[in-house]
Amino acid sequence: MRTLRHLVLLLPIWLAACAIAPRPPAASVPDSARTSANTLFERGMEFARRGDTLRAEQYITLAVESGYPREQSILPLVQVCIASSRLRAALTYAQPFLRSHPRAWPLRQLVASIELALGHESTALSELQRVVAQQPATAHAHYLIAVIERDSFRDDAGARASFESYVARAPRGPYAPEALAWLADHPAVKNGTDSVGSPAPSGAVP
Repeated sequence: MRTLRHLVLLLPIWLAACAIAPRPPAASVPDSARTSANTLFERGMEFARRGDTLRAEQYITLAVESGYPREQSILPLVQVCIASSRLRAALTYAQPFLRSHPRAWPLRQLVASIELALGHESTALSELQRVVAQQPATAHAHYLIAVIERDSFRDDAGARASFESYVARAPRGPYAPEALAWLADHPAVKNGTDSVGSPAPSGAVP
């Protein structure tokens, strides 16, 4: 059930990634090779639209091998893997790209959600913290951090701060009602104790 929940959480990240996917630089391959790569990529996308995600993956991969820009192909490639529930395959494509493009934050956020869906909470949290360090205005990353802190690490103080960050950036966002309800049920630290009476952790928000 957790995997299905976090796969749903991938959707807004994917949409945001598509909206700002970088355009390729000027062509650096011969025209004939580029035409072949473009044709392969378009066939792959057509298979994706038909729901044939395995063939879509094959054709997009062939397009890249034929010279299609990785910057344009990586997000569709990861998407078709997610659509076919091949999350580990998605990571095998995304992680090497991130090593050479460390500031590709939409992809990093998507990778974090995949790691979360696979149950790798610590890895997901680390990736999301890198996202908010690069792009602090990314509301969805703050929400996912709050979910991990709340559900996996039982860190109410951390979850509270992250939910507050999410609501501040997306007061009408899709998860704002959930965040606000949780914050109402878990009031801020008072008099050195947390909401259940335990000593407040260092750095807790008063």
